Amino acid sequence: MLDTTDRHEVRQIALEIYGGCNYACAMCPQSTGRHKGFLKKMPFDVFAKVIEDGKRHGCTVVSLHGSGEATLHPEMPRFVKCVKDAGMQCVTVTNGYHLDERLSRALIEAGLDIIRVSGIGYDRETYREWMKKDAFDLVRGNVLRYQNLIGQIGGSSSIRLYHLVLNSAEIEREIDLYRRNWVDYCGVQAEIWMMHNWAGTYDDIPYARHAKRRRTCGRTRAPYLNVRAGGLDGHAAVVPCCFVLGRDEEAVLGRLDTQSIEEVLSSPAYEDLRKKHDAGDFDSISYCKDCDQLYDVPESLVWTNIAGKAYGQSKVLQDLDYRKWTA
Repeated sequence: MLDTTDRHEVRQIALEIYGGCNYACAMCPQSTGRHKGFLKKMPFDVFAKVIEDGKRHGCTVVSLHGSGEATLHPEMPRFVKCVKDAGMQCVTVTNGYHLDERLSRALIEAGLDIIRVSGIGYDRETYREWMKKDAFDLVRGNVLRYQNLIGQIGGSSSIRLYHLVLNSAEIEREIDLYRRNWVDYCGVQAEIWMMHNWAGTYDDIPYARHAKRRRTCGRTRAPYLNVRAGGLDGHAAVVPCCFVLGRDEEAVLGRLDTQSIEEVLSSPAYEDLRKKHDAGDFDSISYCKDCDQLYDVPESLVWTNIAGKAYGQSKVLQDLDYRKWTA
């Protein structure tokens, strides 16, 4: 229940626990280097503080991701258990490389609800080209084993796949290959999306070709909080959305190691960002002005077998549609 002293509802928190990554994917700003202040592990005491604070704001879902690879944190199952002990749903995103039997068992036993494995590349060659690691078969094997372990151990955990279209001129062909080589092979639920341009970091993924009018993405007013493991000079930096990866240092709105959620969400910096989005003043925001999320492109989710999933929704909460929060 939302505490009456807090004005802002927060239903879902993307809470990164590790800022680094063991991959250097071609479509990810991690590959060109992330500000060293964000390449940190989240201290457990800070994490637990954010979870407790989130409960006061009505949080029901915590996703252990932001931009780094969560499975690199040696205490990841402990973080999952903390979320579950708080009565919240816990999900995560991973490249799946370190999802061996030991870690898989620990995550399932800790109560992890959903784990999404990012596999960019519809066969071994395209996977190696885009994710810069020859691990196509290893990761698919890890997904299969996780699925089998769910059956052995029980519980409510599930594993899903996340893919991106590599060539927008061959969408149907790529959907067919992803379905055959990943979805049908692993026998799990999946999503296939068009690429995005990471808040303008890449200018060759132009959603703008499909939509002419810019409008607020709605994220500045959505009940969704994005928290990084690190920060410029500390931990738990709050940023406006996940897409500012590679530009985190430009987008820090507060820090939850020294502030409360309400203090950050009520801060002048956050209020200024909301007002600029409401007014359509995107050009004055360095990390927003060239972002393709300012364009409404319903076809960006090109295929899924997850019931009720649609463009604009949170990847976890089916009823959290960013378009509801536009001004």
